[in-house]
Amino acid sequence: MCFIIGQLIAAGVLESLVKLDSEWGYRIPYALQWVWPCFLIPLMFFAPESPWHLVRKGKLEEAEKVLRRLQSKSANIDPKLTLATIVHTNKLEQELEIGTSYWDCFRGFELRRTEIACIVFSGQITCGICFAYNSTYFFQQVGLTPGQTYKLNVGGTALALVGTFVNWLVIAPRFGRRSTYICGLAVMTGVLFIIGILNVWTEKKSVGMSQAILTLLWTFTFQLSIGQLGWALPAEIGSTRLRQKTVCLARNAYYLVGFLGVLQPYFMNPNAWNLKGYTGFFWGGTALLTLIWAFYRLPETKDRPFNEIDILFAKGVPARKFKDYKIDPYDMAQTAELAAEAHAHHHGETKAENVFVERA
Repeated sequence: MCFIIGQLIAAGVLESLVKLDSEWGYRIPYALQWVWPCFLIPLMFFAPESPWHLVRKGKLEEAEKVLRRLQSKSANIDPKLTLATIVHTNKLEQELEIGTSYWDCFRGFELRRTEIACIVFSGQITCGICFAYNSTYFFQQVGLTPGQTYKLNVGGTALALVGTFVNWLVIAPRFGRRSTYICGLAVMTGVLFIIGILNVWTEKKSVGMSQAILTLLWTFTFQLSIGQLGWALPAEIGSTRLRQKTVCLARNAYYLVGFLGVLQPYFMNPNAWNLKGYTGFFWGGTALLTLIWAFYRLPETKDRPFNEIDILFAKGVPARKFKDYKIDPYDMAQTAELAAEAHAHHHGETKAENVFVERA
Protein backbone atom coordinates (compact mmCIF):
# COMPACT_ATOMS: atom_id res chain seq x y z
CA MET A 1 0.00 0.00 0.00
CA CYS A 2 2.83 2.38 0.88
CA PHE A 3 4.63 1.55 -2.37
CA ILE A 4 1.54 2.33 -4.43
CA ILE A 5 0.76 5.58 -2.58
CA GLY A 6 4.37 6.60 -3.23
CA GLN A 7 3.92 5.88 -6.94
CA LEU A 8 0.79 8.05 -7.04
CA ILE A 9 2.62 10.89 -5.28
CA ALA A 10 5.52 10.52 -7.74
CA ALA A 11 3.13 10.67 -10.69
CA GLY A 12 1.60 13.88 -9.35
CA VAL A 13 5.01 15.47 -8.71
CA LEU A 14 6.30 14.61 -12.18
CA GLU A 15 3.09 15.84 -13.85
CA SER A 16 3.40 19.21 -12.13
CA LEU A 17 7.12 19.63 -12.87
CA VAL A 18 7.58 17.97 -16.27
CA LYS A 19 7.14 21.31 -18.08
CA LEU A 20 9.42 23.25 -15.74
CA ASP A 21 12.37 24.10 -17.98
CA SER A 22 15.01 24.74 -15.31
CA GLU A 23 17.22 22.87 -12.87
CA TRP A 24 14.33 22.83 -10.37
CA GLY A 25 12.55 20.39 -12.67
CA TYR A 26 14.78 17.67 -11.21
CA ARG A 27 15.93 19.29 -7.95
CA ILE A 28 12.44 19.44 -6.41
CA PRO A 29 11.60 15.75 -7.02
CA TYR A 30 14.93 14.70 -5.50
CA ALA A 31 14.49 17.04 -2.54
CA LEU A 32 10.98 15.77 -1.80
CA GLN A 33 12.34 12.26 -1.27
CA TRP A 34 14.25 13.48 1.79
CA VAL A 35 11.01 14.49 3.53
CA TRP A 36 10.14 10.87 4.38
CA PRO A 37 13.15 10.01 6.58
CA CYS A 38 12.31 13.01 8.77
CA PHE A 39 9.06 11.23 9.73
CA LEU A 40 10.10 7.60 9.53
CA ILE A 41 13.39 7.57 11.46
CA PRO A 42 11.92 9.11 14.67
CA LEU A 43 9.00 6.66 14.51
CA MET A 44 11.44 3.73 14.53
CA PHE A 45 12.49 4.62 18.08
CA PHE A 46 8.90 3.95 19.24
CA ALA A 47 8.66 0.55 17.51
CA PRO A 48 8.30 -2.35 20.00
CA GLU A 49 10.77 -5.22 20.14
CA SER A 50 9.65 -8.59 18.79
CA PRO A 51 8.24 -10.77 21.63
CA TRP A 52 9.64 -13.82 19.80
CA HIS A 53 13.13 -12.32 20.01
CA LEU A 54 12.69 -11.51 23.70
CA VAL A 55 11.56 -15.07 24.45
CA ARG A 56 14.64 -16.47 22.70
CA LYS A 57 16.75 -14.19 24.91
CA GLY A 58 14.92 -15.38 28.04
CA LYS A 59 13.33 -11.98 28.73
CA LEU A 60 9.81 -13.23 29.42
CA GLU A 61 8.61 -10.24 31.45
CA GLU A 62 9.61 -7.82 28.71
CA ALA A 63 7.95 -10.08 26.14
CA GLU A 64 4.70 -9.98 28.11
CA LYS A 65 4.82 -6.18 28.31
CA VAL A 66 5.29 -5.96 24.54
CA LEU A 67 2.39 -8.35 23.97
CA ARG A 68 0.11 -6.25 26.17
CA ARG A 69 1.06 -3.26 24.06
CA LEU A 70 0.62 -5.03 20.72
CA GLN A 71 -2.52 -7.10 21.29
CA SER A 72 -5.90 -5.47 20.93
CA LYS A 73 -7.86 -5.39 24.19
CA SER A 74 -11.09 -5.94 22.26
CA ALA A 75 -9.72 -9.29 21.02
CA ASN A 76 -10.23 -10.67 24.55
CA ILE A 77 -7.01 -12.74 24.39
CA ASP A 78 -4.88 -13.11 27.50
CA PRO A 79 -1.30 -11.99 26.69
CA LYS A 80 -0.03 -14.66 29.10
CA LEU A 81 -1.65 -17.33 26.90
CA THR A 82 0.01 -15.84 23.80
CA LEU A 83 3.32 -15.76 25.64
CA ALA A 84 2.91 -19.41 26.64
CA THR A 85 2.33 -20.33 22.98
CA ILE A 86 5.48 -18.45 21.95
CA VAL A 87 7.52 -20.17 24.66
CA HIS A 88 6.17 -23.59 23.61
CA THR A 89 6.92 -22.93 19.93
CA ASN A 90 10.46 -21.83 20.72
CA LYS A 91 11.01 -24.94 22.88
CA LEU A 92 9.55 -27.17 20.14
CA GLU A 93 11.94 -25.71 17.55
CA GLN A 94 14.86 -26.22 19.91
CA GLU A 95 13.88 -29.88 20.30
CA LEU A 96 13.67 -30.18 16.52
CA GLU A 97 17.23 -28.80 16.46
CA ILE A 98 16.31 -25.74 14.42
CA GLY A 99 19.28 -23.40 14.70
CA THR A 100 19.64 -19.67 14.14
CA SER A 101 22.33 -19.43 11.42
CA TYR A 102 22.03 -19.07 7.66
CA TRP A 103 23.41 -22.59 7.29
CA ASP A 104 20.43 -23.90 9.29
CA CYS A 105 18.11 -22.56 6.56
CA PHE A 106 19.49 -25.28 4.29
CA ARG A 107 19.46 -28.20 6.74
CA GLY A 108 16.79 -30.89 7.04
CA PHE A 109 13.20 -29.83 6.53
CA GLU A 110 14.23 -26.15 6.74
CA LEU A 111 15.56 -26.49 3.19
CA ARG A 112 12.02 -27.06 1.95
CA ARG A 113 10.81 -23.99 3.83
CA THR A 114 13.63 -21.87 2.40
CA GLU A 115 12.81 -23.10 -1.11
CA ILE A 116 9.14 -22.13 -0.71
CA ALA A 117 9.95 -18.68 0.69
CA CYS A 118 12.46 -17.93 -2.08
CA ILE A 119 10.29 -19.06 -4.98
CA VAL A 120 7.15 -17.39 -3.60
CA PHE A 121 8.99 -14.06 -3.42
CA SER A 122 10.67 -14.61 -6.81
CA GLY A 123 7.21 -15.29 -8.21
CA GLN A 124 6.60 -11.54 -8.09
CA ILE A 125 9.16 -11.32 -10.92
CA THR A 126 8.39 -14.49 -12.88
CA CYS A 127 4.66 -13.69 -12.99
CA GLY A 128 5.46 -10.84 -15.42
CA ILE A 129 5.83 -7.71 -13.30
CA CYS A 130 8.65 -6.34 -15.51
CA PHE A 131 6.23 -6.32 -18.45
CA ALA A 132 2.76 -5.55 -17.14
CA TYR A 133 3.44 -3.44 -14.05
CA ASN A 134 5.85 -1.11 -15.87
CA SER A 135 3.73 -0.76 -18.96
CA THR A 136 4.27 2.88 -20.01
CA TYR A 137 6.72 2.03 -22.80
CA PHE A 138 4.51 -0.85 -23.93
CA PHE A 139 1.52 1.50 -24.25
CA GLN A 140 3.57 3.73 -26.55
CA GLN A 141 4.73 0.75 -28.64
CA VAL A 142 1.14 -0.38 -29.33
CA GLY A 143 0.19 3.05 -30.66
CA LEU A 144 -1.29 4.95 -27.71
CA THR A 145 -0.62 8.67 -27.38
CA PRO A 146 1.53 10.08 -24.55
CA GLY A 147 -1.63 11.52 -22.96
CA GLN A 148 -3.41 8.17 -23.05
CA THR A 149 -0.27 6.46 -21.76
CA TYR A 150 0.00 8.78 -18.75
CA LYS A 151 -3.67 8.44 -17.84
CA LEU A 152 -3.60 4.66 -18.15
CA ASN A 153 -0.45 4.47 -16.05
CA VAL A 154 -1.90 6.58 -13.24
CA GLY A 155 -5.20 4.73 -13.53
CA GLY A 156 -3.37 1.42 -13.26
CA THR A 157 -1.61 2.58 -10.10
CA ALA A 158 -4.93 3.68 -8.58
CA LEU A 159 -6.43 0.32 -9.56
CA ALA A 160 -3.52 -1.41 -7.82
CA LEU A 161 -4.31 0.52 -4.64
CA VAL A 162 -7.94 -0.62 -4.83
CA GLY A 163 -6.74 -4.19 -5.29
CA THR A 164 -4.60 -3.89 -2.17
CA PHE A 165 -7.57 -2.80 -0.08
CA VAL A 166 -9.80 -5.55 -1.54
CA ASN A 167 -7.17 -8.14 -0.63
CA TRP A 168 -6.83 -6.70 2.87
CA LEU A 169 -10.55 -6.44 3.65
CA VAL A 170 -12.14 -9.24 1.60
CA ILE A 171 -9.75 -11.89 0.30
CA ALA A 172 -7.14 -12.36 3.05
CA PRO A 173 -9.68 -12.88 5.89
CA ARG A 174 -11.79 -15.37 3.90
CA PHE A 175 -9.55 -17.29 1.51
CA GLY A 176 -6.41 -19.34 1.97
CA ARG A 177 -2.89 -18.29 1.02
CA ARG A 178 -2.40 -21.22 -1.36
CA SER A 179 -5.72 -20.81 -3.21
CA THR A 180 -5.27 -17.04 -3.54
CA TYR A 181 -1.70 -17.37 -4.83
CA ILE A 182 -2.56 -20.11 -7.35
CA CYS A 183 -5.79 -18.52 -8.62
CA GLY A 184 -4.17 -15.10 -9.01
CA LEU A 185 -1.19 -16.61 -10.81
CA ALA A 186 -3.48 -18.59 -13.13
CA VAL A 187 -5.40 -15.44 -14.12
CA MET A 188 -2.18 -13.46 -14.72
CA THR A 189 -0.74 -16.29 -16.82
CA GLY A 190 -3.87 -16.33 -18.98
CA VAL A 191 -3.81 -12.53 -19.39
CA LEU A 192 -0.17 -12.56 -20.54
CA PHE A 193 -0.84 -15.25 -23.16
CA ILE A 194 -3.92 -13.36 -24.43
CA ILE A 195 -1.82 -10.19 -24.81
CA GLY A 196 0.65 -12.20 -26.87
CA ILE A 197 -2.08 -13.71 -29.07
CA LEU A 198 -3.71 -10.30 -29.68
CA ASN A 199 -0.43 -9.00 -31.07
CA VAL A 200 -1.22 -10.89 -34.29
CA TRP A 201 -3.76 -8.13 -35.06
CA THR A 202 -1.67 -5.29 -33.66
CA GLU A 203 -2.25 -3.07 -36.73
CA LYS A 204 -5.81 -2.47 -35.49
CA LYS A 205 -6.02 0.46 -33.07
CA SER A 206 -8.60 -1.27 -30.90
CA VAL A 207 -6.19 -4.15 -30.28
CA GLY A 208 -3.58 -1.84 -28.71
CA MET A 209 -6.17 -0.43 -26.31
CA SER A 210 -7.37 -3.96 -25.51
CA GLN A 211 -3.83 -5.01 -24.66
CA ALA A 212 -3.45 -1.94 -22.46
CA ILE A 213 -6.68 -2.76 -20.59
CA LEU A 214 -5.47 -6.33 -20.10
CA THR A 215 -2.29 -5.04 -18.44
CA LEU A 216 -4.52 -3.10 -16.02
CA LEU A 217 -6.43 -6.32 -15.31
CA TRP A 218 -3.08 -8.02 -14.67
CA THR A 219 -2.08 -5.22 -12.26
CA PHE A 220 -5.35 -5.50 -10.35
CA THR A 221 -5.04 -9.30 -10.10
CA PHE A 222 -1.40 -9.00 -8.99
CA GLN A 223 -2.38 -6.81 -6.04
CA LEU A 224 -5.25 -9.14 -5.17
CA SER A 225 -2.86 -12.07 -4.85
CA ILE A 226 0.90 -12.34 -5.38
CA GLY A 227 1.54 -8.66 -4.75
CA GLN A 228 0.56 -9.19 -1.11
CA LEU A 229 1.43 -12.84 -0.53
CA GLY A 230 4.94 -12.47 -1.92
CA TRP A 231 5.64 -10.53 1.27
CA ALA A 232 3.42 -12.39 3.73
CA LEU A 233 4.25 -16.01 2.94
CA PRO A 234 8.05 -15.89 3.47
CA ALA A 235 7.39 -14.54 6.98
CA GLU A 236 4.95 -17.39 7.70
CA ILE A 237 6.82 -20.26 6.07
CA GLY A 238 10.14 -20.03 7.90
CA SER A 239 10.51 -21.22 11.50
CA THR A 240 10.38 -18.48 14.12
CA ARG A 241 14.05 -18.96 15.02
CA LEU A 242 15.05 -18.46 11.36
CA ARG A 243 12.34 -16.06 10.24
CA GLN A 244 14.58 -13.02 9.68
CA LYS A 245 17.15 -15.04 7.76
CA THR A 246 14.50 -16.85 5.70
CA VAL A 247 12.95 -13.53 4.68
CA CYS A 248 16.41 -12.15 3.87
CA LEU A 249 17.24 -15.13 1.65
CA ALA A 250 13.83 -14.88 -0.05
CA ARG A 251 14.34 -11.19 -0.81
CA ASN A 252 17.82 -11.87 -2.19
CA ALA A 253 16.33 -14.59 -4.41
CA TYR A 254 13.87 -11.96 -5.65
CA TYR A 255 16.74 -9.64 -6.59
CA LEU A 256 18.66 -12.42 -8.34
CA VAL A 257 15.63 -13.44 -10.41
CA GLY A 258 15.05 -9.73 -11.04
CA PHE A 259 17.98 -9.82 -13.48
CA LEU A 260 15.44 -11.24 -15.95
CA GLY A 261 14.14 -7.67 -16.11
CA VAL A 262 17.25 -6.77 -18.09
CA LEU A 263 15.64 -8.54 -21.05
CA GLN A 264 12.52 -6.35 -21.01
CA PRO A 265 13.99 -3.30 -22.83
CA TYR A 266 15.28 -5.62 -25.59
CA PHE A 267 11.83 -7.19 -25.95
CA MET A 268 10.18 -3.82 -26.43
CA ASN A 269 12.78 -1.66 -28.22
CA PRO A 270 12.04 -1.23 -31.97
CA ASN A 271 15.81 -1.16 -32.60
CA ALA A 272 16.32 -4.47 -30.73
CA TRP A 273 13.94 -7.45 -30.72
CA ASN A 274 10.77 -5.34 -31.20
CA LEU A 275 8.42 -8.06 -29.94
CA LYS A 276 5.77 -5.68 -28.54
CA GLY A 277 2.83 -7.75 -27.27
CA TYR A 278 4.58 -11.02 -28.14
CA THR A 279 6.60 -10.37 -24.97
CA GLY A 280 3.53 -11.71 -23.17
CA PHE A 281 4.47 -15.22 -24.35
CA PHE A 282 7.83 -15.08 -22.58
CA TRP A 283 6.45 -13.82 -19.27
CA GLY A 284 3.42 -16.05 -19.64
CA GLY A 285 5.81 -18.98 -19.88
CA THR A 286 7.70 -18.03 -16.69
CA ALA A 287 4.36 -17.45 -14.93
CA LEU A 288 3.14 -20.89 -16.05
CA LEU A 289 6.25 -22.57 -14.65
CA THR A 290 5.71 -20.77 -11.34
CA LEU A 291 2.06 -21.86 -11.36
CA ILE A 292 3.03 -25.51 -11.82
CA TRP A 293 5.54 -25.24 -8.97
CA ALA A 294 2.96 -23.60 -6.68
CA PHE A 295 0.38 -26.33 -7.33
CA TYR A 296 2.75 -29.05 -6.15
CA ARG A 297 4.92 -27.25 -3.58
CA LEU A 298 3.07 -24.33 -1.97
CA PRO A 299 1.33 -25.31 1.30
CA GLU A 300 -1.63 -23.64 3.03
CA THR A 301 -0.59 -21.71 6.17
CA LYS A 302 -3.71 -19.63 6.87
CA ASP A 303 -5.00 -20.01 10.45
CA ARG A 304 -2.11 -22.33 11.34
CA PRO A 305 -0.07 -21.28 14.42
CA PHE A 306 3.69 -21.50 14.03
CA ASN A 307 4.05 -24.60 16.18
CA GLU A 308 1.64 -26.52 13.93
CA ILE A 309 3.51 -25.35 10.82
CA ASP A 310 6.77 -26.58 12.39
CA ILE A 311 5.34 -30.05 12.96
CA LEU A 312 3.75 -30.25 9.49
CA PHE A 313 7.11 -29.55 7.88
CA ALA A 314 8.94 -31.87 10.28
CA LYS A 315 6.51 -34.68 9.35
CA GLY A 316 7.03 -33.98 5.63
CA VAL A 317 3.30 -33.48 4.94
CA PRO A 318 2.70 -32.85 1.18
CA ALA A 319 1.75 -29.27 0.29
CA ARG A 320 -1.74 -30.19 -0.96
CA LYS A 321 -2.59 -31.90 2.36
CA PHE A 322 -1.54 -29.05 4.67
CA LYS A 323 -4.99 -27.48 4.87
CA ASP A 324 -6.92 -30.50 6.15
CA TYR A 325 -4.16 -32.33 8.02
CA LYS A 326 -5.15 -32.89 11.66
CA ILE A 327 -2.42 -32.34 14.20
CA ASP A 328 -1.95 -31.79 17.94
CA PRO A 329 1.06 -29.51 18.50
CA TYR A 330 1.07 -30.41 22.22
CA ASP A 331 1.37 -34.19 21.68
CA MET A 332 4.61 -34.89 23.56
CA ALA A 333 5.06 -38.40 22.11
CA GLN A 334 4.84 -37.01 18.59
CA THR A 335 7.27 -34.22 19.45
CA ALA A 336 9.76 -36.70 20.92
CA GLU A 337 9.60 -38.86 17.78
CA LEU A 338 10.13 -35.89 15.47
CA ALA A 339 12.97 -34.61 17.65
CA ALA A 340 14.65 -38.04 17.48
CA GLU A 341 14.36 -38.05 13.68
CA ALA A 342 15.76 -34.51 13.48
CA HIS A 343 18.66 -35.49 15.73
CA ALA A 344 19.38 -38.55 13.59
CA HIS A 345 19.32 -36.47 10.41
CA HIS A 346 21.56 -33.71 11.77
CA HIS A 347 24.08 -36.10 13.26
CA GLY A 348 24.32 -38.49 10.33
CA GLU A 349 22.47 -41.41 11.93
CA THR A 350 19.85 -43.50 10.21
CA LYS A 351 16.37 -43.70 11.68
CA ALA A 352 16.84 -47.38 12.52
CA GLU A 353 20.11 -46.68 14.35
CA ASN A 354 18.49 -43.93 16.36
CA VAL A 355 15.54 -46.13 17.41
CA PHE A 356 17.99 -48.87 18.41
CA VAL A 357 19.93 -46.41 20.61
CA GLU A 358 16.73 -45.15 22.24
CA ARG A 359 15.55 -48.71 23.04
CA ALA A 360 18.96 -49.59 24.44
